[in-house]
Amino acid sequence: MLRAIADEKVYSLVHLIYRSNHYEGHSKDYEFSRLSMEEHWRAGYHDALRTLRHPEALQRPRNHEGVSTFDLAVDGRE
Repeated sequence: MLRAIADEKVYSLVHLIYRSNHYEGHSKDYEFSRLSMEEHWRAGYHDALRTLRHPEALQRPRNHEGVSTFDLAVDGRE
């Protein structure tokens, strides 16, 4: 009985998308200076923190497929 439950795999996906700053333009696709990368990493870190403020992002999937997604821009309404 317990074995059947233990075999069920679940996946929670958090969708983090880097949104460029107004001054970056197309250069974000090829400009990888230390300063630019630190800005991108910092933005990702802050997006992760904002996501973790939403407890529903960490809830165990309840659907039959065992997969849930969370997109801060849609689900977090920020």
